[in-house]
Amino acid sequence: MYDSLHFARWLTQFQDQEIEFLLFPSSPHRRLHPKLKELLTNRGVARYSLAFLSRYYGLPFWLVDQVLGNLIRGSVLRFLISTFRPNYIHALEIQNAGYIALRALGSGKPKEAKLIVTNYGSDLFWFRKFPKHLEKIKRLLLIADVYSCECARDVDLAQELGFFGQVMPVIPNAGGFSEELLSQRLKNFSERRIIAVKGYHGWVGRAHVAIEALGQISGSLKNYEIVFYSCNQSTMRKATALGLRTGLRIKTYAKGKLPHSQVLDLFSNSAVYVGLSESDGISTSLLEGMAMGAVPVQTATSCCEEWFGPKSGVAIRSIDPGVVAEGILNALELARDGEAAYLNQQTIKSKASEQHVREAALNFYR
Repeated sequence: MYDSLHFARWLTQFQDQEIEFLLFPSSPHRRLHPKLKELLTNRGVARYSLAFLSRYYGLPFWLVDQVLGNLIRGSVLRFLISTFRPNYIHALEIQNAGYIALRALGSGKPKEAKLIVTNYGSDLFWFRKFPKHLEKIKRLLLIADVYSCECARDVDLAQELGFFGQVMPVIPNAGGFSEELLSQRLKNFSERRIIAVKGYHGWVGRAHVAIEALGQISGSLKNYEIVFYSCNQSTMRKATALGLRTGLRIKTYAKGKLPHSQVLDLFSNSAVYVGLSESDGISTSLLEGMAMGAVPVQTATSCCEEWFGPKSGVAIRSIDPGVVAEGILNALELARDGEAAYLNQQTIKSKASEQHVREAALNFYR
């Protein structure tokens, strides 16, 4: 995904390795992420290049392939594989990159190349529910040599669906957190007067449920500012209406409007982070919130319970406004105690530091 920060951060980990990367678009990008642009001019050891003209054909080829079932991109990728002759073919995400690779390779692949398939979060957990996707997922896993994912849950799912190859260490797909970031002093509860809410509603996102929940407990939140980020338009409208109805102080930011550094700053000033969805992997926002000391309220449809326990976060088991409202109040109590923020930061240091994730990631192409 040429416009993805997660993809760019993954590639950045290999700058000092003797690896040549040929990048092929899997999504309808309209731009290159700035970090990816930096890598393309990298003067380090690794070399990064885009497949011929792929800076421009991501969107039109994606549109055509919605009708043709990845015929165009599959054919182009098959040609590139035959000419570039890679040691590894790495499909980062399944429903786009994985299906394109499946179309390109059919039931086989070059003997000298290994196929790595990375699950980006909901790829198996959600899409296995649909017969057409399930059939493609099984075929892809059957020809894959290596599988990687963010959750132990998704290792079990892959093996249940027929994968029998090598499983890579379970690590965050987007890379780890820097020592500089994790060494920052966490702010005290008295300094945290924000509740941060991931604002996407649609497909699997359920921000509107968070809005209903906040309305139910508005009387307990008068001392807080509610900040919705990464919002779609319907969430911004509903959140604004909530503020007018209840008197809560509310800010909204559309998807992509807050730079990554400002999202981290938001979490560092938040007592609680709320993320609701029908399906997810770890949720990068969850990890970022934990790293910055915000107590998470996260749906258990992610693998959040592999990262926090009842003393440091609240897992939501039913996407119901009343359940979410109670979860937010419980999280505020945890935040007030102060221990939860410390526990969460220590968890990120031990499991998701830049050094820890990079050491595991370097094994992918060896």
